[in-house]
Amino acid sequence: MDLLEAILSTAVRLMVPLLLAALGELIAQRSGVMNIGLEGMIAGGAFTAYAVAMAHWGLAAGTVAALLTGALVALVMAVGAVWARGNQILVGFALFILVPGIANFLYVQIGWTGGAPAVPTVTIPVLSQLPVIGPAFFAQNLFYYVAAVLAVAVWYFFARTRAGMTVTAVGHSPTIAAHRGTSPRRVRTLALLACGALAGLAGAAMSLGSVGSYAPNIVGGRGLIVIAIVILGRWTVPGAIAGSLLIAVLDSLKLNVAEGSVIPLQLFGALPWVVVMLMLVVSYRMRSNTPRTLAQ
Repeated sequence: MDLLEAILSTAVRLMVPLLLAALGELIAQRSGVMNIGLEGMIAGGAFTAYAVAMAHWGLAAGTVAALLTGALVALVMAVGAVWARGNQILVGFALFILVPGIANFLYVQIGWTGGAPAVPTVTIPVLSQLPVIGPAFFAQNLFYYVAAVLAVAVWYFFARTRAGMTVTAVGHSPTIAAHRGTSPRRVRTLALLACGALAGLAGAAMSLGSVGSYAPNIVGGRGLIVIAIVILGRWTVPGAIAGSLLIAVLDSLKLNVAEGSVIPLQLFGALPWVVVMLMLVVSYRMRSNTPRTLAQ
């Protein structure tokens, strides 16, 4: 029972950055933008949050700085891919390589070591005492509860608001949206900025919350996994939650089970990628919710 609680609690903690980034990528893809630069936005947010926290400006300032950094990288993506009409994949890939490289360079130059200040843990009375699920879902750091609120907000945005319907309409047919008086460029720019802010927040949740520090290449390709999560989740918030939790459980197994198992550690590390590839193959023909102009 203790091992199960440890696996689930670690999985929920690791799920938070994935879910925050997935919510942002969901908004971008619903508008028709394939944001390959998501990795760079997460990495930028992770480094900025850590740097600000280590400079003793506080966790709140670090989180705000991460939001702004992610949005700034997203603005570059919007200028290159939306306004200059560059290839979305190429512009995003450039940010995928460039931003983590800059973050790693600055980290080495600054020379900071050690962990960031601890993020407060919020424990909900009674519910946190439930066996197995209590510590996992009702005794987590602040980023977890922020992610839960934002997941509900993004679901409501697309399901119940006119603005959410407009974003979806632009993703399906920007020409028709333009004829009805909506600017596809403006909608996609705002969607990218929202995506960047959430990705920056995901970076803060990673370096300050999940890991508690920063290291070069801390994101480790999770940006690409998040893109796959959004696609596998059929561009829905429940799908993003389920996909994020699944990948986080696989990561948790590596941390809690690998050392005492006869299965090689490298195999546990490869499991998230193997599962994503298998699910992509299985869901290849499921295209009912695909934004029709995605990546165009």
